[in-house]
Amino acid sequence: MADMVIWDRFIRCYHWFIVVAFVLNYFVLEPGEQVHQWLGYSVVTLVLLRLLWGLVGPPRARISSFFPSRVRLSRHLQQLRERQLPQHEGHNPLGGLMIITLWSLLIGQGVTGFLLVETHRFYGNSELEAVHAWFAHVIYACILVHVAAVLVIGWWGKIALIRPMITGTRER
Repeated sequence: MADMVIWDRFIRCYHWFIVVAFVLNYFVLEPGEQVHQWLGYSVVTLVLLRLLWGLVGPPRARISSFFPSRVRLSRHLQQLRERQLPQHEGHNPLGGLMIITLWSLLIGQGVTGFLLVETHRFYGNSELEAVHAWFAHVIYACILVHVAAVLVIGWWGKIALIRPMITGTRER
């Protein structure tokens, strides 16, 4: 039986570019460097494209497929208790909460970065620099929770979560 497609090429490239850009901007590059700025602008552009893809893209990429409603969260928690997660789904409702959180934080990070370097009013503003740094630290904390959840939920729910983000497919 053929593998089922979980993530399309855009979703996978988007995901891994965000990972690389965050690692470079958080751990390697100096804030304010030109490359740091362009990576930040690229991330915001990609998040906006991802939001658009979430409206018009394939079914598993659509926001409506993982939006965390009360019913979906309840069903997902039941599936977790039973250790039987659906193999055909992309993001689960808890993953959806994380995605929406990260999108919001990444946009906030980009807006504060833009204001810091592109406007006279906020250029070098220490309070805004603190908010920009706070966004970065909260994003990092969310990433740690995300990675831990992928590992634990993948094991607990008996579902391959890493392979589909690399190859796009999951074994049936």
